[in-house]
Amino acid sequence: MTHKELVVVNLFLGVLIVFFGLLTLGTSLNQSPLAMVANAIKNDTAATQAQLQNDQIKRCNKASPLLFPEHEDDPHLIKLKVYQDMCQSFVTDTLMVFTGFPQDATTAEADATVMAKKLILLSTSGIKPIVVAEPYATSGAVSYRDFINGKYDLTLQIYFEKIHDLGVTDKMMGTWVPFPESNTPNWNNKDTEPHDFALCVNKYLSAYKKQFPSAQGSILLNATTYDPNDLEYDNGDYLDLTPYVQDINKSLVSSLGIQGFPWISNATVKRRDIFRASEFLQPDLAISAARELRTRNIWFNTGSFARKYTNDPAKLMTVSNSDRKAILSGILETANSVQDYQQNNYRVSINLFSEDKSDTTEATDWSYFQNDDSKTILRYFLSEAQNLDIPISIYDKSK
Repeated sequence: MTHKELVVVNLFLGVLIVFFGLLTLGTSLNQSPLAMVANAIKNDTAATQAQLQNDQIKRCNKASPLLFPEHEDDPHLIKLKVYQDMCQSFVTDTLMVFTGFPQDATTAEADATVMAKKLILLSTSGIKPIVVAEPYATSGAVSYRDFINGKYDLTLQIYFEKIHDLGVTDKMMGTWVPFPESNTPNWNNKDTEPHDFALCVNKYLSAYKKQFPSAQGSILLNATTYDPNDLEYDNGDYLDLTPYVQDINKSLVSSLGIQGFPWISNATVKRRDIFRASEFLQPDLAISAARELRTRNIWFNTGSFARKYTNDPAKLMTVSNSDRKAILSGILETANSVQDYQQNNYRVSINLFSEDKSDTTEATDWSYFQNDDSKTILRYFLSEAQNLDIPISIYDKSK
């Protein structure tokens, strides 16, 4: 027998041994050899699919991460890089940033220089900003009545002219949101009515659009409305938002923002909570206000917290990871329901407020970097948002 023939015979004998081995094992398991092979292939395929799904959740997104300039010390970009490293992928190209109001002509130019530098940097990094302009100046809270009466007209004109002169384009400006959450007691608006909010928005965005005509303007209202004098936030209610938006110049605003967050009572009283996104986001009120503004662009400013009342150990409340995941899932479900509402094709996005504010007066940790389980919840949320075609922006920054 030649060497080649010997190899063939040995191979044949090996196949027979494997076959009869499978036959014996299959008889004991009441399965045919073919069924066992098929099951093995099926199990391997299932394991491969599970691994691919797990890898996708780890990646958060199919796109590659953004690349930032080396040695960049901007707190928003530093934090976004942390998110990208966690996800091993792209996370978002839209970040929320906050600014105040210039106090006078001198501070207007200085403030504009700082803002222009920030906007140019974000643009260079591929980021579109959502700029929330809170009515605070160096002297304190800006009076809505003073603003309506023209006290800040020249200051705003100088501010936006300077930003323009420093080379910022309409596209770099992103979306500006003045007088946010004006249906809450946070502001110097105790002597105003809901329609006064519209007057403030019109005046601010008119100055903005004069220099940047194709830049985007928006508004942000709270889902829960409070009387301006309810400083303890005791008597909020879910009220129609139309009185706040009906007098807004529709040509100035291209989207509507609604802010709503989960809530829980502190540990010293009987537990109460608001964890359902359909309640704390009030999508019906959002749709009604968007119709009044004649826009199909709606965005929600929201999030979920890990801990609340962090400034008082006796009141501290911790939320489980399962509850946080359920809250985030509810936010996605609510946003998705608005997208499909009566086939009106609303364009819905979510700004995830995710800064750890434990060491502030807010005493709430909105972040997702406490442990691996928290990170997994965030990755799942970001991955599901992509699957639902819901754009995500983020507010967070490094310390």
